[in-house]
Amino acid sequence: MDETVNLMPKRFFWFEISYLLALMAFFVAYEVSHGLRQALPATFGPIPASVVWFGATGAVLAGIGGIYYHNRKWDPAYDYWHYSRPLIGAVVGGIGALLYYVSVSLGTKGSITPNAVTFDAVAFILGFADDAFRELIKKITTLLFGAGEEPAAPQGSLAGPGAGSSS
Repeated sequence: MDETVNLMPKRFFWFEISYLLALMAFFVAYEVSHGLRQALPATFGPIPASVVWFGATGAVLAGIGGIYYHNRKWDPAYDYWHYSRPLIGAVVGGIGALLYYVSVSLGTKGSITPNAVTFDAVAFILGFADDAFRELIKKITTLLFGAGEEPAAPQGSLAGPGAGSSS
């Protein structure tokens, strides 16, 4: 079995670790600095502003996982993915939390009280697993606009593709 080894350039490890250290430093600064907390918004509408940090952190941890799993079979096509992970994760986390809020709101008759911890967890998960973010968008698009939805055949119907047409 001839398996070609394509080693990961070490810079990606250091980029991801630097991102993680910067996120940790920001978290500590935010917790200890009253001025920093006052300078930043607490919410974006009904969504806590912390979703941005959690989304970025989830994305960076996904990037570090990718490094560990693929460092001996590196695909250079993912280079830009690693460089952009925290930014993409921050955006995906924020938008994903908002989409989660919309989907929960649509499924509830009464008003809902946003729970910051739930939204932070959603942002982290979606920042980490960007495939889940894409699936969430597909599901909400179908829920709101019916895109991609095929009408179901009536129960007991023999109708199928081309049913009712004469051959």
